[in-house]
Amino acid sequence: MKLVYMTILLLALSCGTSKEKSSDTETKTEQNSPKETVSEEPTNQLIVVLSNPKSIDNVKALVTNSGLKWKKMVLDNEASKIAVIVTPDGKLDFWTERLQNSQEFRTIKVNSTSTAKELIEREQNTLVAIRKTKCMGDCPSYDVYIDKKGNVSYEGKEFVLEKGPKEFKLSDKELSTITELLNKKDFSSYKDIYDNPRIMDLPSTFLVHDGKQVQVRLWNDDVPEELMELNEYIEGILLEKKLFE
Repeated sequence: MKLVYMTILLLALSCGTSKEKSSDTETKTEQNSPKETVSEEPTNQLIVVLSNPKSIDNVKALVTNSGLKWKKMVLDNEASKIAVIVTPDGKLDFWTERLQNSQEFRTIKVNSTSTAKELIEREQNTLVAIRKTKCMGDCPSYDVYIDKKGNVSYEGKEFVLEKGPKEFKLSDKELSTITELLNKKDFSSYKDIYDNPRIMDLPSTFLVHDGKQVQVRLWNDDVPEELMELNEYIEGILLEKKLFE
C-alpha cells in the first residue's frame, strides 16, 4: 500500500516539475524572441517635383549650397524628376517656404512612402500636363494635370480666380479631342524650347506629354500649330470653369 502511495506522490511531483519547466521555457522563449519594430517615417525630409527637369544640375547646386542634403531621386526621366531632400530637424516649414520661393519646384511635400507613391503614380499616369509661370505683371500662374482617364488636377497659384487645388473630370468628348490633338504630331519632334531671349518679361508655358517637356516663352509663328491648338483648347476648358480670366 505504501508503495502505491509513493508512486502516486512521485507522479504528482513529476507533473508539477514538468509544468514549471514548461512555464520557464515559455518565459525564456518570450524573453529571447526579437520584438517587432515599427519603422517610422522620417520627419526631416521633403519630396519635391522639379519645375524644369532640364535644370537638375542648377537645382542640386541650390539645395547643397543652402546646407541641405540631396538624398536621392525617386523618379528620373526626361519629363519628370522627383527627389528627396533632407532638412535640419524642426525646419520643414521654413525650408518648404524657402524652396517654394525659388520657383524651382512645382510640388513640395513632406516625404512619406504614401506621398512618394502618389506623386510617382501621378507623373506616370499623366496624359498631358501644363504649367504656366508668373511674369512681372498679372499673368495667371497655375499647374494642371490631365490623366489618361480624363481626371484633371488643377492648382491655381497667382493671378487666378481660384487659388489652390481643384479637381474635376473631362467629358468624353473633351478627352477625345485632347488625345486627337496630342496625336496630330509626334511630341518628341518638338523643340525643347521656343523663345526669344531678347524679350525679358514673358511667362513660360511648360507642356509635358509622353516623357517629353516643351517650354514656350513666346507664342509666335515659330511655335507649331499643333502645339498652339493643344494649349488653346485646354486653356479654353479652364476658362469655362472660371479658374482664371
